[in-house]
Amino acid sequence: MEMKSTNFGRRIAWCAVATLGFLVASGCQAPGGSGNSTARERGAAPANVEGMGAEYVGVMNDIEMQSVLRADALAFLISMTESDYAGYRANAIEALAAEPEAGERAARTGLLDGNAGVRFAAAMVIGMEGYSDSAPLVHALLNDENESVQAAAIYALASNGQDANISALASFLENGNLSVRSNAALAIGELGDPSAIEMLREALEFSNPRATLAEQRLSDLQIAEAMAKLGDDGAISRIRAHLRGAGQDEGEVAALAATMLGNLNARIYQRDLVNMVAAWKEFKQSAEVRLAAMGALIKMGESVTVEMPMEYFGRAYADTRPNEFVGVRAQATYVLGLIDNVRGLPYLAELFYESDDEPVRLQSAAAILKRID
Repeated sequence: MEMKSTNFGRRIAWCAVATLGFLVASGCQAPGGSGNSTARERGAAPANVEGMGAEYVGVMNDIEMQSVLRADALAFLISMTESDYAGYRANAIEALAAEPEAGERAARTGLLDGNAGVRFAAAMVIGMEGYSDSAPLVHALLNDENESVQAAAIYALASNGQDANISALASFLENGNLSVRSNAALAIGELGDPSAIEMLREALEFSNPRATLAEQRLSDLQIAEAMAKLGDDGAISRIRAHLRGAGQDEGEVAALAATMLGNLNARIYQRDLVNMVAAWKEFKQSAEVRLAAMGALIKMGESVTVEMPMEYFGRAYADTRPNEFVGVRAQATYVLGLIDNVRGLPYLAELFYESDDEPVRLQSAAAILKRID
C-alpha cells in the first residue's frame, strides 16, 4: 500500500491512513462520504453559526456533564479501533494516547493490523508515548513487508531504550519511495540526535523524477522539519519558503508548512501566518491552508477565537464549497480543539453527539479526551 504524507496534528501517519491530522482534508476520502451534503441538516449551522452548541452550554461548568462527555468520547474512540476503515483505526489509536491504559492497549492491537499504515501509527505511538512494556512486541515489525513500518519499529525500540539498528533509518533516506524517505526522516527527527542533521541535509539533494512536484515538496518538508527538530534553525526558513508559490493544487504543501512552523514555534514567521488567516471570512484562500495557519498561531500562543474555525460549519461556507464540506469540517474541529478556551466545549460536544461525519466525531472525541481531565 502506498502511503502519502498528510500530517496536520501530531502527524505520525499517512494518507490511506492519515491519523489525527485530517483524514479527509488531505485527500483520504472516508467510506460512505462524498465530502458534501452527507452531513445531516441539523448539524449544519446557519451562516453566523448562532445557536450551535447552545444545547450543551452547561458543559462549560458542570463537572458531571464533562465526566459523561469524556466517558462517551473514550468509548467511541475505543470502538473505532475496530472500524472496518483503516483510517479510523489509526485515528483512534493516536487519539487514545491521551488515556494511557486504553492507548497502550489500542497500540498493541494496532501492531497486528492488516493495514500497513495502522501498524506504522501503532509503532510510532509506542515510541512517542514511551510504552516500554509494549516495545518488545515491536520486534516483529523489523521484518515487516512495508519499509515505513520497519522505520517506525526501529524508532519505537530506540526511543524505549532497546537495541535497534539506527543505521537502517539512514538507508531509508535514500529510498526511491518518497513516503519511506519521509517516514524515516520523521523517525530520525523524533529520536533527537543532532549528529543526524548532515545525513538529512544530504537527503534533501535526492529527487524522484517520477514524483509530482507536490509529492517532492512534501517529502522535502518532512526532512526539513526533522532537521529543525534536531537544532538546525536554517531548516526553518526552508519550511517557510513553502508557504508561498504553491500552485492551486498544492494546498497540502502550504498547509503542512504552516503546521510545521507552529509545531516548531517559529515565531519569526508569525506575520506570514497572520496574513494567511486575515481574510478568513471572505474565504479567499483554501480552507486547508487557512485552518492550518490558525492552528499554527494557536500553538505559538496567539489568540484565535472559537468563532474562526466554527465559521466553516456555517451556510456561508457550505454554500460556496460544498465538495469540501466533510474534510473542512474535520480540520476545523481539530483547530477548535486546540483553542484553550472553555467556550469551545459546547461546540465540541455538539459536534461529537450530533454529527454524522465520522472524521468530525473522531476529531471532536480526541479533543474532548485531551481537554477534560
